[in-house]
Amino acid sequence: MSDKHGARVDDDLQKDTRAGEDARDALRPTDSRPDVVQAVPGVLDDHDADRRAELARFIEPAVFPARPQQLATSAVENFAPQSVIRALESLPDQLYDNTQAVWLALGGPVEEKRG
Repeated sequence: MSDKHGARVDDDLQKDTRAGEDARDALRPTDSRPDVVQAVPGVLDDHDADRRAELARFIEPAVFPARPQQLATSAVENFAPQSVIRALESLPDQLYDNTQAVWLALGGPVEEKRG
């Protein structure tokens, strides 16, 4: 037992949970990401999920809604690689409400989340 928490809290902290499920439960062999169900098999693979996460990492949420130049400026300020900056600058000039809208405009695939 730690000095900071009681035994129950220590046990809970050792569990990695997602969506209220114990992450130690076995995953189905077809699960590439346990929190995502692919709308069409193979549409959102781990590579796409990583690319979407990278995009989100370099855009400040407070910048939304934003136009491409504002998005690119945010990415520059967050030390994004040139590939991300160029992609943002290449977007059609319109307002984007969130990272998901940017991801879709860049041609990223869509997935269903488990309910």
